[in-house]
Amino acid sequence: MITALKRQAGLTLVELLVATTLSLVLLSGVLLVFSANKTTYKMQTGLGTLQENGRYAMRQITSDLQLAGFGGCLSPNIGPRVVTLATGPSDYLDYLKKFSEGEFFDGRNDETGTHTYGGRAMLTGTDSIEIRGPLRSAVSYVTGETLPGDPVEVLGTSRGFADDEYLVIADCAGADIFRATAVSESGGNTQIAHTSSGNTQDALSRKYGADAVVMEFATHTYFVGNTGRVNSSGDAIAALYRFDGNNSEELVVGFEILQVEYALDTDGNGVIDAFRDPGGLTDWVEVMAVRVSLLMDSVDAASSVEAPYKFLSSTVAIDPPDGDLRLRQEFSALVSVRNTVL
Repeated sequence: MITALKRQAGLTLVELLVATTLSLVLLSGVLLVFSANKTTYKMQTGLGTLQENGRYAMRQITSDLQLAGFGGCLSPNIGPRVVTLATGPSDYLDYLKKFSEGEFFDGRNDETGTHTYGGRAMLTGTDSIEIRGPLRSAVSYVTGETLPGDPVEVLGTSRGFADDEYLVIADCAGADIFRATAVSESGGNTQIAHTSSGNTQDALSRKYGADAVVMEFATHTYFVGNTGRVNSSGDAIAALYRFDGNNSEELVVGFEILQVEYALDTDGNGVIDAFRDPGGLTDWVEVMAVRVSLLMDSVDAASSVEAPYKFLSSTVAIDPPDGDLRLRQEFSALVSVRNTVL
C-alpha cells in the first residue's frame, strides 16, 4: 500500500510579520534595559571615583592640620621658651621665627593673578593653605638624657631625618631649633650632630631630659592647579597639589575649588569669635580652627544630562556649562588646631 506523503506547509506572510514585530519589541526592551544599566553603571562609577578622591584629599589636608604647631608637651604656648640655634636662608629662618611665635598657617585668598608653587601655577578663584609643623617625619624620643655638647640620639633607625634639615628638640621646659649637620645610624638608633657649621654654636642651649622628643619642621602648601591633561570629553583636568618648599606633588585629580576659612579667637578667651578668609586675616596667632571646603568632580562624564550642584553657602543650584556631564560634590571639614586649644 502506497501512503501519500503530506506536503510541509511554510509560514504565511502574516505569521512572519507578527513574529518579526514581537522580536523587535523584545529587542527594544532588552536595549532599553542595557542602556539604563549602562547609564547607571557610568553614574555609579563616576560617583564612586568622586567620593574616593574627595575623602583622600580631605584626609591629606586634615592630617596635616592636626599636626600644625605641634611642639611636644610645649603646645600650645611654645613661643617664650624656644631658642633658635639654626642658621640658613633668611626666608626659612623667618618661617622658624613665625612658627615659634605661634603662626602655624599662611595662604592666599581667591587668587586673581598668576602665582606658582614649585613651577606649578595655581588656578585663579581658589585659595591655598600653608601648614607648618612636624609634617614629614615621625615624632621621635631620645634614648636618654642629652647634654648640651652631645649629639642628639633618638630611638630607632630610618626616622626620616637627613643632613641640613631643621629639627627641634623639646621637652616640657622648652625647645631648641637646630640644623642637623650630620645624621648617622648605629646600634639600632639614630644620631644627629648639630655643629656650628649649620648653627650659631656647637652645643644646645641646655640639657634635655629623657622625655624629650625630636621632630623635623616642614611646610606643606595645598593648592589647586591645572594638570595640562584633558578627559575623554576634552575638558581640562585640575588636581590638588602639595608643595613642600621645593617641589609640587600631584595628589588627586578631579579638583576644582579649594576654599579656606579660619576660626579666630580675637579676644583671647578661648572661644571662637569670627571666621575669616585668608584675605581678611591680620593675626595668624588667633587661629583656633580651620574650615576647609573642596569642590570635586568625577573627572570624566558620568551623567546623561548636565548635573546642577551647590557649593558653600549657595542656596541656588549652579548649572555646569553646556555639554559638561561631570558630577560634582562638596566636601567640607572643620578641624580644631589642637595645639592652640589644648
